[in-house]
Amino acid sequence: MMHIKLISIATILLLLCVTFSSTAFAETKVPYWIIQNLRWWANDKIPAAQLESSLLWIGVREKIKITLVDGPSQIPDAIKKDTKKWNLGEVSDADFFNKIKAGLKDGSIKISSKSKFNISDYKEHEFSGHSPLFRTFAYKKDFIIVNGEKIPRDIQFELRSNQTETYKRLMVSEKDAVVIVPIFTKSAYDEPGFYTYYRGECDTKCLTKQIKYTTPHGYSSSSNAIKVFNLLGYHTITDVAVDSNPKILSKYKKVIVLHNEYVTQTEFDAITSHPRVLYLYPNALYAKVSANYQTDTITLVRGHHYPTSAVGNGFDWKFDNSKLEYDTTCKKWSFTKIKNGKMLNCYPEHIIFSDVELLKAIKDY
Repeated sequence: MMHIKLISIATILLLLCVTFSSTAFAETKVPYWIIQNLRWWANDKIPAAQLESSLLWIGVREKIKITLVDGPSQIPDAIKKDTKKWNLGEVSDADFFNKIKAGLKDGSIKISSKSKFNISDYKEHEFSGHSPLFRTFAYKKDFIIVNGEKIPRDIQFELRSNQTETYKRLMVSEKDAVVIVPIFTKSAYDEPGFYTYYRGECDTKCLTKQIKYTTPHGYSSSSNAIKVFNLLGYHTITDVAVDSNPKILSKYKKVIVLHNEYVTQTEFDAITSHPRVLYLYPNALYAKVSANYQTDTITLVRGHHYPTSAVGNGFDWKFDNSKLEYDTTCKKWSFTKIKNGKMLNCYPEHIIFSDVELLKAIKDY
């Protein structure tokens, strides 16, 4: 058995400066995996210990000397309250992360000296030529072996310093638009789960799934789009936020729906009643689920040939465009107008990080 050496926080802070890229914190913005961890910590879905890597990342990028403490990490209640407000769009990204940095600098945020961290996990492997718009890389920890080949299960994006003028054309104000992150869809695709049932390999017990709060998003849950929109200034919220507080969408001039294939009735009503929605991925709003936040599960209610084979779209939505999701090249992308917005005619996951004109069209809508 291979033994991986875990090293102390003090050593980590020295070594991370070498393994991370030298891009400034202000240029990179905060990556989505950190936003995801903060979001679910504030909602008591993950413990503070799972937040340590995120806080260390910020500290290292800002060259902050981290305050260590014996015992568990300590994060002030005020930071948690601010995190909840930020998650609801009541505090801007800039103001919120300035408070995080201030807490790290003044020592009010303390990291456990007993925390262990494998430094090699965060070594970056850059993909040259992958995108002219964004620096593209994967952490060592995110590579897996598939059919004998090492491939990344999660890819990261950063802003490039030589694309400043292009970004000016593409960036938005946080209050202008919101992107709904398809966490229910991510959970539904997790195996064994909904698709195990569809294939006839599991009974209806597979139609109730744990909500996957912190696992990486993938192709089926718009991973690339989530990260790109985050870098370009769009505010992100999840299915959970919309289902819990559907009025949250009224704060924004424009709502961007990704591959939100599985949504609740409450979320469906909130999205379809908003006057300005961009349906960026075909097959959105296809199946109805219920959500139980006591057990942190979703359950399929209707759709995807369930509960009978005659059922297609679980909401009988007349604007369903699922047949278009199989065009993944998007060589002739265009938008079609519907009652409360526009729909893209292809599945843009492979071009969202490189097609400037598409990103400009999204901003201008």
